[in-house]
Amino acid sequence: MKLRRRLGIEWAGVALFASLIVAALVYWNTLSGFDNLLYDGLSESSRPEASEDILIVAVDEDSLEAFGKWPWPRERHADLLDILAQAEPKAIAFDILLSESGDAQSDAVLAEAAAKNEKLFLPLHFVFPGSDGAEYDIKPPLDPFRQAASGVGHVNLLFDRDGVVRRTLLCFGESKDAGDNIGASWPHLMELVYRAVNDRASPAYAGLDNCDQPLLMPYADRSAFAQVPYSAVIAGQIPAAFLKDRIILVGAVAHGLGDQHPVPFASGGPMSGVEIMANMLNDMMADNFITPVSLVTQIILSLIPVWILLIGFWRWRPRTTIFISLGLVVLILAASALLLSLRIWFPPGAALVGLGLVYPVWGWRRLQATSDFMDEELKNYRSDTVDIPVLQPPLGPVDLVTEQVEKLGHAIKYVRDLRRFIADALTNLPDPMFTTDLEGKVKFVNKLAQSGIGDGTQDLALDDMLDRFVAPQDLGDVRDYLALDQTMREHDYVDFTSRSGEVFAMRRARIMSDEGELRGHIHYLADITEVANAAQEREEVLQLLSHDMRSPQAAILAVLSGQDKTEASERIESHARRTLALADNFVGMARIKSKDFEGEEILLPDLVIEASESLWPLARQRGIKIRLDDQSEDAFVTGEPSSLYRSFTNLIDNAIKYSPDNGIIDIILRNISIDQNPFVAVEITDQGSGIADDMLDHLFERFSSQDAGAKGAVKGTGLGLSFVAAVIDRHGGTIRAENIQARQGKAGGARFTVLLALAPDPEHGSGNSGL
Repeated sequence: MKLRRRLGIEWAGVALFASLIVAALVYWNTLSGFDNLLYDGLSESSRPEASEDILIVAVDEDSLEAFGKWPWPRERHADLLDILAQAEPKAIAFDILLSESGDAQSDAVLAEAAAKNEKLFLPLHFVFPGSDGAEYDIKPPLDPFRQAASGVGHVNLLFDRDGVVRRTLLCFGESKDAGDNIGASWPHLMELVYRAVNDRASPAYAGLDNCDQPLLMPYADRSAFAQVPYSAVIAGQIPAAFLKDRIILVGAVAHGLGDQHPVPFASGGPMSGVEIMANMLNDMMADNFITPVSLVTQIILSLIPVWILLIGFWRWRPRTTIFISLGLVVLILAASALLLSLRIWFPPGAALVGLGLVYPVWGWRRLQATSDFMDEELKNYRSDTVDIPVLQPPLGPVDLVTEQVEKLGHAIKYVRDLRRFIADALTNLPDPMFTTDLEGKVKFVNKLAQSGIGDGTQDLALDDMLDRFVAPQDLGDVRDYLALDQTMREHDYVDFTSRSGEVFAMRRARIMSDEGELRGHIHYLADITEVANAAQEREEVLQLLSHDMRSPQAAILAVLSGQDKTEASERIESHARRTLALADNFVGMARIKSKDFEGEEILLPDLVIEASESLWPLARQRGIKIRLDDQSEDAFVTGEPSSLYRSFTNLIDNAIKYSPDNGIIDIILRNISIDQNPFVAVEITDQGSGIADDMLDHLFERFSSQDAGAKGAVKGTGLGLSFVAAVIDRHGGTIRAENIQARQGKAGGARFTVLLALAPDPEHGSGNSGL
């Protein structure tokens, strides 16, 4: 349990650490370089087809050679727009900045040419940082051009950390629903072209939540879009039919003009801005944009394989875990590729790092926890080792972990040898024994128990085993004993007869773990056949004393009762009664020692009165008066009625025997408290000559008697007071004898005081009950 608890804490720490690392990697986009590289590689395998409707009118090297150094006069652009207006294209995106004023006449000519095109869209751009502390400044086209154009859109490019253009923003500003209102939000130039051609917003734009949501652009192959030189259109080399119903993008492609940017192609090399916009428009038309998963979704998806592996640490073997780890790596990459084919991008870098992190960290912490646990357990093992004849080989020079493993191996071998040693010892015990687990199944049976039960006892149910071994008449008692859920006490056992006629005493003990947890029970069977036979013989002897010795004496007394009293008959009667008393006391002594205490609630004053009344004829014969004073408020005690009755009969009879003729015997019952525990005291006082001083210390021993002072016809046997002491001790009480001094007007004599505990009150737990 200690190791499990430690490993649980370590596991929770590793899980929390790995989860935080993965979440941080996703949040700060730390692995963007790896994720972008993987994205570029996967994109190479599936590039979209270029639309035939898109035509690039390129300001290329041939055009620069034909018209001279850039920038060209605006009349040159006006000529191009006049030609395009006559060709009737679907839309024109003029990707040349017109935010700086030039010659007024030239600007007017260009504005007039722009107005001839129904669907002409011009770009605006932003300057970062802005002036006067602003984040950026807006540079729209000059007012004449903006008024002549159908719309103005932004053409800003979105660069990743590595400087590559993979993503785009379909709008720029505070809200995508602000239209083209300057100062609020600006759709991209290609979005305006798409709307002009299709009379609606693109599906990608409609699916945006806000303008800050970037989309990944799948790129068609290089030079996949139709392209004609700017100079060729001006020179009339391009037929109007070729331009008709095309979406024309006018922009610079010559390398010297600076509008070249890195794009995600394995072959490398930049791409012109106008061709990037052609790819963007192509993705809008085919709805091919790739949506990156949200931050929360990416964190969850990255944590799923990590937690699968974490949970698997508790279920799988290390060999299985390493194969599943490799499988999860493949699964993550495959899932990323599959989602990309569905136009969803899940960057797998954080998930892969999470797997690569959690496996060695958990292995380290698990090894450390196991090492610490083995150290502690091996120390405990060395301190608790039982000295048995088992050889332990010495350890050689090795590293720490190997040393621990070797020590553990030696400890396991030692435990195996110890188990064999214990099994041999239990197997060869002189008495039958067997063990059961918590489910009541037999797990071990030694030779002697096996011989009495038969084969096939392993995993046998305890009830079935008892059916094989215990005689039917004792089966219920044995099952009642086993049903008791208690610890073994000194007299906690049950006797039964086996099916073969032998008598056994069964004792059950708990098998506890080192942590104090119950693991099962061990059952000892002591063969007490000879003891049981001896007890039977003793019972027969007691029956002989009780019946065969009493019958002749009773017959003698019956004969004497019908004859005249003579000295000889009185002596015969005395000896007959003495013999009867001897037999009764001896049998009573023997039986209370052979039986368990079986008490019941007794109203003690009634029992004492009954005992005194049974001796009334004997007292009356000598003129002795018995006075009883009950101050106990009808005290109840827990006791055996027959033995207590005979004890008080013996004490009262003893008082009569030693009292003078016409004397008085006082019996007083009263409640007393000793150490806050309630008792009832019974005092029996006579007016005899008292007890000899040399007899006081031996009065309750066997065959101790003071018959010289006896006044009655029946002398003592020396067993009566011994019997009384044994009975009172059996009831947890005490008896005391003392002499009382004669006072003026009062005679002396002997006093016997009996103390018995009051029976618990059903309501209050102590005290006495009255009738």
